[in-house]
Amino acid sequence: MTHRKKQCYSNFNINMKNGSKYSTEELSLDTLFDGRVVLYQPRKGYRFSVDSPLLTWFSGDDRRCADRCADLGSGCGIIGISLLVAQMARHVVGVEIQPRLADLSVKNARANAVESQLQVLNTNITALQQALPSKQFDLVVSNPPFWPVDTGRLPPDEERRIARHEISITLAELVQAAQRLLHPRRGRFCIAFPAIRLEILLSAIAEAHLHTTRIVFVHPTPDSSAELVLLEARSGRAGQLKIAPPLYLKNSDNSNSQIASEILSGAFCDSLRTLADLRTASRQAQ
Repeated sequence: MTHRKKQCYSNFNINMKNGSKYSTEELSLDTLFDGRVVLYQPRKGYRFSVDSPLLTWFSGDDRRCADRCADLGSGCGIIGISLLVAQMARHVVGVEIQPRLADLSVKNARANAVESQLQVLNTNITALQQALPSKQFDLVVSNPPFWPVDTGRLPPDEERRIARHEISITLAELVQAAQRLLHPRRGRFCIAFPAIRLEILLSAIAEAHLHTTRIVFVHPTPDSSAELVLLEARSGRAGQLKIAPPLYLKNSDNSNSQIASEILSGAFCDSLRTLADLRTASRQAQ
């Protein structure tokens, strides 16, 4: 197994508006990719779901590692950190409006020894023009709020409310921010979004002068409708749209499908497969 090099903590760059943190009792230690990634997340409030490893898998490019990646609405850092650990990105900027989640990204980056490669901005995505340069990012990823404010019942917990509903940013504003950051030739924007809102997403992509290049529909089972869509868009001239085969998370007998097992275990990525399980080391460090 490959052991990760010890990183220099002093290189970690975080710009925080608020120093508030979770107490130890408020956090759980969870794992991803069979222990290759360990993550602290709040026991109550917003917790990551299967969307995050799916988007990590979808965002990979077999041809090249992204030199600069922006994770818009990064939460506890799960997608950006996973991309770094998997060596799918060399440097990541995570943008998260909620102070405690942004601070939690610091803890998670240290737990996974990628703190020298991660910058965290505790700010609204709509305020990035002064903070980040335009057209410099090879990859922009986002697992954004799925629902408009007037859809469904708002969660009582503020962090879940902001993470799930378009309270601090709209879909159109998010896509416009991604478009501004993307390198005009090699930049890719990858997003996870509810399948029932695909028409709204495609409209926002077109209005931002991006072109959809790849779509994967994610189904809970082979006999169920798609619940999630993974979409890639690029700048430049429109090309051919590739609609990949559907991704089924479960077989008819409720066992994990082969592709779901490969994604959730990290077997889809050579770099992940060779890494040691961090669970024991992280628990000893608590």
